[in-house]
Amino acid sequence: MNRHKKEVTQGRSFTLINISVFFISLSLFMYEVLLTRLFSVILNYNFVFMVISFAILGNGLGGILIYKYLKANKISLGNLLLKYSFLFPLSIIFSILLMYFMPYFPVFVIYSLIGAIPFIFGGALISIIFKEKSNESGRLYFIDLLGGAIGSLLILKLMDRFGFITSLFITDMVSFAVPLFIYYYYSKKRILGFIMIMGIMFLITIQGSATKYIEKRFYSYYTNPNNVLNILKRTQSKPTGISFTKWDSISRTDVIETTDMNEKIIVTDGGAAAPIIKFNGNIKTIEYLKREVNYIPFYFGRNDKTLVIGSGGGKDVLFAKLGKSKKIDAVEINTSTIEAVNKFREFSGDIYNIDGVKIYNEDGRNFIKRSKEKYDNIYLSMVMTNAIENNKYALSENYIFTKEAFKKYFEHLETNGKLSVMVHSGMDLLKVVNTGISVLLDIGVKQEDVTDYFVIINGVVKDNPSHDGKIEMPLVIFKTLPFTELEISKLRRITNEQNRDIIHIKGSEFYIYKDLKEKKITFNALLNSIPFNSKPIKDDSPFFYNYSKFIPLEIVGLLITILSIWSFIKKKYLSNKEHYAISKYFIILGMAYMFVEISLIQKMVLFIGNPSLTFSIVLSTLLISSGIGSRLSELSLIKKLISKSSAYLIIIGSMIFTLQLNMKIIFRIAADFPINYKISITILSILPFGLFMGIPFPTGIRKLVGDTKNEILVPIMWGVNGLFSVIGSVLTIIIAMVFGFNATLFLGSALYILLFFINPLNNL
Repeated sequence: MNRHKKEVTQGRSFTLINISVFFISLSLFMYEVLLTRLFSVILNYNFVFMVISFAILGNGLGGILIYKYLKANKISLGNLLLKYSFLFPLSIIFSILLMYFMPYFPVFVIYSLIGAIPFIFGGALISIIFKEKSNESGRLYFIDLLGGAIGSLLILKLMDRFGFITSLFITDMVSFAVPLFIYYYYSKKRILGFIMIMGIMFLITIQGSATKYIEKRFYSYYTNPNNVLNILKRTQSKPTGISFTKWDSISRTDVIETTDMNEKIIVTDGGAAAPIIKFNGNIKTIEYLKREVNYIPFYFGRNDKTLVIGSGGGKDVLFAKLGKSKKIDAVEINTSTIEAVNKFREFSGDIYNIDGVKIYNEDGRNFIKRSKEKYDNIYLSMVMTNAIENNKYALSENYIFTKEAFKKYFEHLETNGKLSVMVHSGMDLLKVVNTGISVLLDIGVKQEDVTDYFVIINGVVKDNPSHDGKIEMPLVIFKTLPFTELEISKLRRITNEQNRDIIHIKGSEFYIYKDLKEKKITFNALLNSIPFNSKPIKDDSPFFYNYSKFIPLEIVGLLITILSIWSFIKKKYLSNKEHYAISKYFIILGMAYMFVEISLIQKMVLFIGNPSLTFSIVLSTLLISSGIGSRLSELSLIKKLISKSSAYLIIIGSMIFTLQLNMKIIFRIAADFPINYKISITILSILPFGLFMGIPFPTGIRKLVGDTKNEILVPIMWGVNGLFSVIGSVLTIIIAMVFGFNATLFLGSALYILLFFINPLNNL
């Protein structure tokens, strides 16, 4: 037998194969983040979630594919390992660059199929190795999770340092380590080819002209008719070029030059637009901005101290300056946006560094939570994620507009202070207004008086023929006290000067709220009477953009499609009752792990404050601790204990539930702690049950191997676990939309406890 055809189980050492598992997992996690960032730019958010979900299904399908080969006995696993390890790194670079270069295609299934290719190869490779080394499943699972944890951290650092394209080449170089080690194990001669390929990839990475060539040919982005770049082509301010681009772990940020010489447009992920206004330091040169609706909150009342949340290109800071604000705190989460403004400081008048202005690079919700200041005006303008079609963001989370956030805003207002919010459409408007009303009612304002505490002004001018009386870009201004006659008079004056409609004001209420004032309807009845979901959202279920009274059809369709795939797999490969019973163990594990992982990330976002940092901390802690737990499960004493009892499942569920009960207390006590302390608390909170969460999967694999007739099931159980991890992530979103993330975290803990009582592997 030729040496390259021998099975994985033959040979001197498994060390090289173990290392390859690490690099497979490392590469797949890095690829997943790159894929997410690519889709975030070329697709809308709902499609990003669905496409990524379908793509990751490939990981499970890879295992099922190997089971099919094993059952048919058509090819040796050694040959498959060699073949797939060679195709794996090629598929990563191929998939990303194909989607990068090809013109925008409105059928998201195409992106799913292309994106799934590396996951299929990666899942197949790992399932082969788990099958052939199942007696060392604890060690393998540890290496697998460790690779994932490091990959999830490494790719964020790489993208922040080098950008998207260079990070892609680095990821591919890393993935070439997989065939490098596998082929070295089988044949030393073949290693030379991979060293040459890695060398070429390295030269491309460090040679800037190649990456610049690729960066300028992002056709899927440039040909998308729905992004800001192409929408501007249909306006008077036509784009003339892109003068700045930065693509980091948070977003792709472009500065678009237009035919309007007084502004440049900052575009985030192709959808959210924020202008940089030409300013030379002389306030008189920007008097023309007083004609815009955004200026109205600064036209009346005190504006000495202003907080701008989501300051973008600095235009809102100029509105505050026009309103004679003496102290302006500007909060912007996107580092690249601030960098773009500073790059064009001569154009912008160095807006973020002028007297009285202080810029904070952090999340607005976290800033307001820790701030001790009180403001005359808190201003949120166009903070929502997508300026074009925000209805496509029903699955995204937004903690800026939750009821708890509004409560904090009101608490940080001076007496007679203003909370001003500019939104996109009538649907956004009603949700924002209803959230404000809910908070005002909670703090003691009477129902019949609450409508006197806010004003709504339409963003479009009356004689604009293209809008035909629609509510677009409306502005809502809340106050801590009712609007006075003097303030109403000033508002009527400025709206007349700007030729705008006042949609709601004391004495002339918007029809939806007129009955509320006259007590003909309760607030809850009003919410139920509105034909779409306009109820205030809470931190536990922060899906602001979900206007459906039910679950969005997109995610229901996604779940049905995945369950249909599962139904086919079950019928085709798990028709045996015993095999199907065994699969239930891996089904529950896959769902439970994702319920816990996603819920923890969401709960910790508000505690730590930075979404990207929270994701990396929670995910890496969970993966590393689970990996350590997996490795410890192979120690003879622990292995002996878990072979006698699966009580560790009760321990996992109980520890998660205990953390959930104490989470609010922990967050309240540590609210003002420095960020490093919060990170330490997060790690220490997750670490104990994370260790135990690493035990069930390798234990299940060992049980299969202990039963000769079921050993062949290892690849398909890997696949089933991966498939239901995706189903678990989809169900987490669905359940959180209806019941909240507390419910999904509780379900995660309950599933582990349930598995203890119905464990189908107890009979093996």
